Amino acid sequence: MNPTIPSLLCLLALVSGCEPKPEATGPATSSAEAKSLTDAASKAASENPADALALAESLQNRQDVSAEDRAAALKAQQDALKKLAESAASGDAKAQQAIDKYRASK
Repeated sequence: MNPTIPSLLCLLALVSGCEPKPEATGPATSSAEAKSLTDAASKAASENPADALALAESLQNRQDVSAEDRAAALKAQQDALKKLAESAASGDAKAQQAIDKYRASK
């Protein structure tokens, strides 16, 4: 095999974008404010899902949120959406409004 062929294949792979993509990294730990907001969103997911949904969503774009807290906020968001969907299915108009508002923001 010609020794330049592997080199050309590697070059082709790099040029075509086959290289591994760097993962988005955040800080190792969240700021105190972001941590308390994440904790509040997690706690509110079952008691007040509309507020938890808004709070968790506000954490998504913050730069001072660690990957661990970002995952916790996403879980709180998913839990809140599930609770809102259950409430909306049983006729809760406010829950349906919260879901509609969330969908409109996407």
